[in-house]
Amino acid sequence: MSTEVKGEVEEIENMNAIQDPNTLAALQEKLGNMSLKKDADDILADLPESIRKRINAIKNIQLQTTQIEADFFEEVHKLEVEYAKKFEPLYHKRKEIVTGTVEPSESECIVPGEDGIKDETIDNDAPEENVKGIPNFWLTIFKNTDILCEMMQEHDQAILAHLVDIRVSFPETGMGFVLEFEFSENAFFEDKVLTKTYEMKSEPDELDPVAFDGPEIIGSTGCTINWKKGMNVTQKLVKKKQKLKGKSETRIVQKVIKEDSFFNFFNPPQIPDEDDSIDEELEALLTSDFEIGQYIRERIIPKAVWYFTNEVNELESELGDGSDDDYSDTSDYDDELDKNENVVANETVTNVQNEDCKQQ
Repeated sequence: MSTEVKGEVEEIENMNAIQDPNTLAALQEKLGNMSLKKDADDILADLPESIRKRINAIKNIQLQTTQIEADFFEEVHKLEVEYAKKFEPLYHKRKEIVTGTVEPSESECIVPGEDGIKDETIDNDAPEENVKGIPNFWLTIFKNTDILCEMMQEHDQAILAHLVDIRVSFPETGMGFVLEFEFSENAFFEDKVLTKTYEMKSEPDELDPVAFDGPEIIGSTGCTINWKKGMNVTQKLVKKKQKLKGKSETRIVQKVIKEDSFFNFFNPPQIPDEDDSIDEELEALLTSDFEIGQYIRERIIPKAVWYFTNEVNELESELGDGSDDDYSDTSDYDDELDKNENVVANETVTNVQNEDCKQQ
Protein backbone atom coordinates (compact mmCIF):
# COMPACT_ATOMS: atom_id res chain seq x y z
CA MET A 1 0.00 0.00 0.00
CA SER A 2 1.45 3.34 -0.99
CA THR A 3 2.09 6.05 1.59
CA GLU A 4 -0.56 8.30 0.00
CA VAL A 5 -3.24 5.61 0.07
CA LYS A 6 -2.32 4.65 3.64
CA GLY A 7 -2.74 8.26 4.73
CA GLU A 8 -6.20 8.46 3.20
CA VAL A 9 -7.24 5.24 4.94
CA GLU A 10 -6.05 6.58 8.34
CA GLU A 11 -7.97 9.84 7.76
CA ILE A 12 -11.18 7.90 7.02
CA GLU A 13 -10.69 5.76 10.15
CA ASN A 14 -10.19 8.90 12.27
CA MET A 15 -13.37 10.43 10.86
CA ASN A 16 -15.31 7.25 11.65
CA ALA A 17 -13.94 7.26 15.19
CA ILE A 18 -15.06 10.85 15.77
CA GLN A 19 -18.54 9.96 14.54
CA ASP A 20 -18.71 7.05 16.98
CA PRO A 21 -21.12 8.01 19.85
CA ASN A 22 -18.84 6.62 22.54
CA THR A 23 -15.85 8.53 21.22
CA LEU A 24 -17.87 11.74 20.99
CA ALA A 25 -19.16 11.35 24.56
CA ALA A 26 -15.64 10.81 25.90
CA LEU A 27 -14.36 13.82 23.97
CA GLN A 28 -17.16 16.07 25.22
CA GLU A 29 -16.57 14.98 28.82
CA LYS A 30 -12.88 15.74 28.52
CA LEU A 31 -13.56 19.16 27.04
CA GLY A 32 -16.17 19.88 29.71
CA ASN A 33 -13.64 19.23 32.44
CA MET A 34 -11.17 21.62 30.85
CA SER A 35 -11.54 25.12 32.28
CA LEU A 36 -10.35 27.69 29.77
CA LYS A 37 -10.80 30.47 32.31
CA LYS A 38 -10.40 30.17 36.05
CA ASP A 39 -12.17 32.43 38.51
CA ALA A 40 -10.18 34.71 40.80
CA ASP A 41 -10.29 32.43 43.84
CA ASP A 42 -9.01 29.44 41.88
CA ILE A 43 -6.19 31.46 40.34
CA LEU A 44 -5.01 32.74 43.71
CA ALA A 45 -5.43 29.35 45.36
CA ASP A 46 -3.03 27.80 42.87
CA LEU A 47 -0.30 30.34 43.67
CA PRO A 48 2.33 30.19 46.43
CA GLU A 49 1.70 32.49 49.42
CA SER A 50 4.65 34.73 48.53
CA ILE A 51 3.18 35.43 45.09
CA ARG A 52 -0.29 36.00 46.55
CA LYS A 53 1.19 38.71 48.78
CA ARG A 54 2.80 40.38 45.79
CA ILE A 55 -0.52 40.22 43.95
CA ASN A 56 -2.18 41.99 46.90
CA ALA A 57 0.50 44.66 46.79
CA ILE A 58 -0.22 45.24 43.11
CA LYS A 59 -3.95 45.40 43.88
CA ASN A 60 -3.25 48.23 46.31
CA ILE A 61 -1.34 50.00 43.56
CA GLN A 62 -4.34 49.43 41.28
CA LEU A 63 -6.65 51.02 43.87
CA GLN A 64 -4.44 54.10 43.89
CA THR A 65 -4.45 54.34 40.10
CA THR A 66 -8.24 53.89 40.08
CA GLN A 67 -8.60 56.80 42.50
CA ILE A 68 -6.38 58.94 40.27
CA GLU A 69 -8.60 57.94 37.34
CA ALA A 70 -11.68 59.04 39.32
CA ASP A 71 -9.99 62.38 40.07
CA PHE A 72 -9.24 62.73 36.37
CA PHE A 73 -12.91 62.37 35.47
CA GLU A 74 -13.85 64.97 38.08
CA GLU A 75 -11.38 67.39 36.50
CA VAL A 76 -12.81 66.61 33.06
CA HIS A 77 -16.27 67.45 34.42
CA LYS A 78 -14.99 70.80 35.72
CA LEU A 79 -13.55 71.48 32.27
CA GLU A 80 -16.88 70.58 30.68
CA VAL A 81 -18.66 73.04 32.97
CA GLU A 82 -16.13 75.73 32.05
CA TYR A 83 -16.58 75.17 28.32
CA ALA A 84 -20.36 75.04 28.69
CA LYS A 85 -20.17 78.77 29.41
CA LYS A 86 -18.47 79.24 26.03
CA PHE A 87 -21.13 77.23 24.22
CA GLU A 88 -24.00 79.07 25.93
CA PRO A 89 -24.03 82.25 23.76
CA LEU A 90 -23.84 80.14 20.59
CA TYR A 91 -26.76 77.95 21.65
CA HIS A 92 -28.68 81.09 22.59
CA LYS A 93 -28.07 82.48 19.09
CA ARG A 94 -29.30 79.18 17.66
CA LYS A 95 -32.49 79.50 19.69
CA GLU A 96 -33.03 83.07 18.47
CA ILE A 97 -32.76 81.97 14.83
CA VAL A 98 -35.04 78.97 15.40
CA THR A 99 -37.73 81.11 17.05
CA GLY A 100 -37.35 83.97 14.56
CA THR A 101 -36.26 86.46 17.20
CA VAL A 102 -33.14 87.20 15.13
CA GLU A 103 -32.68 87.04 11.37
CA PRO A 104 -29.16 85.93 10.39
CA SER A 105 -27.11 88.12 8.06
CA GLU A 106 -26.29 87.06 4.51
CA SER A 107 -22.70 86.26 5.49
CA GLU A 108 -23.91 84.08 8.37
CA CYS A 109 -25.99 82.06 5.90
CA ILE A 110 -22.97 80.96 3.86
CA VAL A 111 -21.57 77.61 5.01
CA PRO A 112 -17.94 76.90 4.02
CA GLY A 113 -17.68 74.11 1.47
CA GLU A 114 -21.39 74.12 0.59
CA ASP A 115 -22.59 75.50 -2.74
CA GLY A 116 -26.23 75.52 -1.73
CA ILE A 117 -29.14 73.27 -2.67
CA LYS A 118 -29.34 71.94 -6.22
CA ASP A 119 -32.10 73.56 -8.27
CA GLU A 120 -33.84 70.24 -8.94
CA THR A 121 -34.26 69.61 -5.21
CA ILE A 122 -35.88 72.96 -4.44
CA ASP A 123 -39.62 72.94 -3.84
CA ASN A 124 -40.76 76.09 -5.60
CA ASP A 125 -44.23 75.68 -4.12
CA ALA A 126 -42.93 75.94 -0.54
CA PRO A 127 -44.34 79.05 1.14
CA GLU A 128 -41.81 81.85 1.63
CA GLU A 129 -43.85 84.70 3.04
CA ASN A 130 -44.59 85.14 6.74
CA VAL A 131 -42.41 82.20 7.79
CA LYS A 132 -40.85 83.01 11.13
CA GLY A 133 -37.69 81.24 12.22
CA ILE A 134 -37.54 77.47 11.57
CA PRO A 135 -40.95 75.92 12.28
CA ASN A 136 -40.97 72.53 14.04
CA PHE A 137 -37.20 72.53 14.41
CA TRP A 138 -37.09 70.32 17.51
CA LEU A 139 -40.12 68.25 16.49
CA THR A 140 -38.32 67.36 13.26
CA ILE A 141 -35.26 66.33 15.30
CA PHE A 142 -37.47 64.00 17.33
CA LYS A 143 -38.86 62.47 14.15
CA ASN A 144 -35.38 61.99 12.66
CA THR A 145 -33.87 60.39 15.77
CA ASP A 146 -34.86 56.79 16.45
CA ILE A 147 -34.36 56.86 20.21
CA LEU A 148 -36.64 59.92 20.54
CA CYS A 149 -39.12 58.93 17.84
CA GLU A 150 -39.80 55.65 19.68
CA MET A 151 -40.79 57.61 22.79
CA MET A 152 -42.95 60.13 20.94
CA GLN A 153 -46.61 59.33 20.35
CA GLU A 154 -48.86 60.96 17.79
CA HIS A 155 -50.62 62.98 20.49
CA ASP A 156 -47.24 64.37 21.62
CA GLN A 157 -46.45 66.04 18.32
CA ALA A 158 -48.78 69.01 18.75
CA ILE A 159 -47.06 69.76 22.06
CA LEU A 160 -43.52 69.25 20.78
CA ALA A 161 -44.28 71.70 17.99
CA HIS A 162 -44.06 74.32 20.79
CA LEU A 163 -40.60 73.17 21.90
CA VAL A 164 -38.24 76.08 21.24
CA ASP A 165 -35.02 74.92 22.91
CA ILE A 166 -33.28 72.06 24.70
CA ARG A 167 -30.24 72.94 26.79
CA VAL A 168 -28.11 71.51 29.55
CA SER A 169 -27.01 73.16 32.77
CA PHE A 170 -24.78 72.01 35.59
CA PRO A 171 -25.35 72.32 39.34
CA GLU A 172 -22.78 74.19 41.41
CA THR A 173 -21.79 71.04 43.25
CA GLY A 174 -21.54 67.41 42.23
CA MET A 175 -21.20 65.85 38.78
CA GLY A 176 -24.81 65.83 37.65
CA PHE A 177 -26.55 67.78 34.91
CA VAL A 178 -29.99 69.20 34.20
CA LEU A 179 -31.82 68.95 30.86
CA GLU A 180 -34.09 71.93 30.25
CA PHE A 181 -36.88 71.80 27.68
CA GLU A 182 -38.27 75.27 26.91
CA PHE A 183 -41.72 75.65 25.36
CA SER A 184 -43.61 78.55 23.89
CA GLU A 185 -47.05 79.35 25.29
CA ASN A 186 -49.41 76.51 24.45
CA ALA A 187 -52.82 75.05 25.21
CA PHE A 188 -51.46 71.97 27.00
CA PHE A 189 -49.63 73.07 30.17
CA GLU A 190 -48.74 76.18 32.11
CA ASP A 191 -45.00 75.56 32.40
CA LYS A 192 -42.46 77.37 30.25
CA VAL A 193 -39.61 75.00 31.07
CA LEU A 194 -39.67 71.28 31.93
CA THR A 195 -36.59 69.83 33.60
CA LYS A 196 -34.96 66.45 34.10
CA THR A 197 -32.12 66.26 36.62
CA TYR A 198 -29.50 63.51 36.55
CA GLU A 199 -27.23 62.79 39.50
CA MET A 200 -23.79 61.35 38.75
CA LYS A 201 -20.74 60.20 40.67
CA SER A 202 -17.16 59.29 39.91
CA GLU A 203 -16.17 57.36 43.01
CA PRO A 204 -14.79 53.81 43.02
CA ASP A 205 -16.54 51.42 45.37
CA GLU A 206 -13.97 50.21 47.90
CA LEU A 207 -15.76 46.87 48.13
CA ASP A 208 -15.98 46.47 44.35
CA PRO A 209 -13.25 48.59 42.70
CA VAL A 210 -13.16 46.34 39.63
CA ALA A 211 -16.59 47.66 38.59
CA PHE A 212 -15.39 51.27 38.30
CA ASP A 213 -15.50 52.44 34.69
CA GLY A 214 -15.73 56.20 34.96
CA PRO A 215 -18.64 58.50 35.90
CA GLU A 216 -22.05 56.86 36.21
CA ILE A 217 -25.59 58.15 36.61
CA ILE A 218 -26.98 57.10 39.97
CA GLY A 219 -30.42 58.68 39.84
CA SER A 220 -32.76 61.04 38.01
CA THR A 221 -35.56 63.39 39.01
CA GLY A 222 -38.26 64.79 36.77
CA CYS A 223 -40.63 67.66 37.36
CA THR A 224 -44.34 68.20 37.89
CA ILE A 225 -46.13 69.18 34.69
CA ASN A 226 -48.99 71.55 35.37
CA TRP A 227 -51.40 70.34 32.71
CA LYS A 228 -54.31 72.46 31.69
CA LYS A 229 -57.74 70.92 32.23
CA GLY A 230 -58.34 67.90 30.02
CA MET A 231 -54.97 68.17 28.24
CA ASN A 232 -52.82 65.63 30.13
CA VAL A 233 -51.55 63.28 27.41
CA THR A 234 -49.84 61.00 29.96
CA GLN A 235 -53.18 59.86 31.36
CA LYS A 236 -56.19 58.15 29.88
CA LEU A 237 -59.65 57.86 31.37
CA VAL A 238 -61.18 54.40 31.02
CA LYS A 239 -64.92 54.01 31.60
CA LYS A 240 -66.75 50.71 31.87
CA LYS A 241 -70.33 49.72 32.52
CA GLN A 242 -70.71 47.37 35.47
CA LYS A 243 -73.85 45.46 36.35
CA LEU A 244 -74.70 45.44 40.06
CA LYS A 245 -74.93 42.00 41.62
CA GLY A 246 -78.50 40.75 41.98
CA LYS A 247 -79.90 43.86 40.33
CA SER A 248 -80.77 44.95 36.83
CA GLU A 249 -79.14 48.34 37.36
CA THR A 250 -75.74 49.25 35.92
CA ARG A 251 -73.18 51.78 36.99
CA ILE A 252 -70.25 53.46 35.30
CA VAL A 253 -66.83 52.61 36.71
CA GLN A 254 -63.94 54.80 35.66
CA LYS A 255 -60.25 54.88 36.41
CA VAL A 256 -57.30 56.86 35.14
CA ILE A 257 -54.40 54.90 33.68
CA LYS A 258 -51.06 55.97 32.28
CA GLU A 259 -50.88 56.60 28.57
CA ASP A 260 -47.76 56.14 26.44
CA SER A 261 -46.17 59.55 25.89
CA PHE A 262 -42.78 61.22 25.61
CA PHE A 263 -43.78 63.32 28.59
CA ASN A 264 -43.51 60.27 30.86
CA PHE A 265 -39.80 61.07 30.51
CA PHE A 266 -40.36 63.70 33.21
CA ASN A 267 -41.69 61.06 35.61
CA PRO A 268 -38.81 58.57 35.72
CA PRO A 269 -38.74 55.30 37.66
CA GLN A 270 -37.44 55.72 41.19
CA ILE A 271 -34.52 53.80 42.64
CA PRO A 272 -35.42 51.89 45.83
CA ASP A 273 -33.44 52.60 48.99
CA GLU A 274 -32.05 49.08 48.99
CA ASP A 275 -30.07 48.07 45.89
CA ASP A 276 -31.09 44.45 46.40
CA SER A 277 -34.70 45.34 45.61
CA ILE A 278 -33.89 46.39 42.03
CA ASP A 279 -35.18 43.65 39.76
CA GLU A 280 -34.23 43.12 36.12
CA GLU A 281 -37.19 45.03 34.72
CA LEU A 282 -36.58 48.07 36.91
CA GLU A 283 -32.87 47.95 36.10
CA ALA A 284 -33.72 47.94 32.38
CA LEU A 285 -36.01 50.96 32.84
CA LEU A 286 -33.35 52.86 34.78
CA THR A 287 -30.68 52.01 32.23
CA SER A 288 -32.91 53.19 29.39
CA ASP A 289 -33.72 56.43 31.22
CA PHE A 290 -30.06 57.15 31.94
CA GLU A 291 -28.96 56.42 28.39
CA ILE A 292 -31.65 58.65 26.88
CA GLY A 293 -30.54 61.51 29.14
CA GLN A 294 -26.90 61.03 28.11
CA TYR A 295 -27.90 60.82 24.45
CA ILE A 296 -29.76 64.13 24.57
CA ARG A 297 -26.93 65.79 26.47
CA GLU A 298 -24.00 64.48 24.44
CA ARG A 299 -25.47 64.31 20.95
CA ILE A 300 -28.82 66.02 20.41
CA ILE A 301 -28.01 69.36 22.09
CA PRO A 302 -24.55 69.94 20.59
CA LYS A 303 -25.42 68.60 17.10
CA ALA A 304 -29.07 69.64 16.81
CA VAL A 305 -28.89 71.06 13.29
CA TRP A 306 -27.32 67.86 11.92
CA TYR A 307 -30.22 65.86 13.35
CA PHE A 308 -32.70 68.35 11.88
CA THR A 309 -31.21 67.88 8.40
CA ASN A 310 -30.78 64.15 9.09
CA GLU A 311 -27.12 64.34 8.04
CA VAL A 312 -25.95 62.60 11.22
CA ASN A 313 -28.24 59.62 10.69
CA GLU A 314 -27.31 59.38 7.01
CA LEU A 315 -23.62 59.33 7.89
CA GLU A 316 -24.13 56.69 10.56
CA SER A 317 -26.11 54.56 8.10
CA GLU A 318 -23.33 54.82 5.52
CA LEU A 319 -20.65 53.92 8.03
CA GLY A 320 -22.78 51.18 9.58
CA ASP A 321 -21.17 51.92 12.93
CA GLY A 322 -24.28 51.07 14.90
CA SER A 323 -23.84 54.19 17.02
CA ASP A 324 -27.41 54.12 18.27
CA ASP A 325 -27.02 50.49 19.34
CA ASP A 326 -25.27 51.77 22.47
CA TYR A 327 -28.61 53.07 23.68
CA SER A 328 -31.36 50.83 24.99
CA ASP A 329 -34.68 50.28 23.27
CA THR A 330 -37.09 52.75 24.83
CA SER A 331 -39.91 50.21 24.53
CA ASP A 332 -38.90 49.14 28.05
CA TYR A 333 -40.96 52.11 29.24
CA ASP A 334 -44.03 50.95 27.33
CA ASP A 335 -43.67 47.31 28.38
CA GLU A 336 -43.59 48.24 32.05
CA LEU A 337 -46.59 50.53 31.65
CA ASP A 338 -48.61 47.87 29.86
CA LYS A 339 -47.73 45.17 32.38
CA ASN A 340 -48.90 47.12 35.41
CA GLU A 341 -51.96 48.57 33.66
CA ASN A 342 -50.63 51.96 34.80
CA VAL A 343 -53.36 52.82 37.29
CA VAL A 344 -52.59 56.32 38.57
CA ALA A 345 -55.90 57.14 40.22
CA ASN A 346 -58.29 55.16 42.37
CA GLU A 347 -61.18 53.43 40.69
CA THR A 348 -64.31 55.52 40.94
CA VAL A 349 -68.00 54.97 40.39
CA THR A 350 -69.61 57.95 38.78
CA ASN A 351 -72.29 59.27 36.52
CA VAL A 352 -70.57 59.89 33.20
CA GLN A 353 -72.71 62.91 32.41
CA ASN A 354 -71.83 64.67 35.68
CA GLU A 355 -68.12 63.92 36.06
CA ASP A 356 -65.17 65.16 34.03
CA CYS A 357 -61.70 63.66 33.91
CA LYS A 358 -59.61 65.52 36.42
CA GLN A 359 -56.22 66.62 35.12
CA GLN A 360 -53.45 68.07 37.18
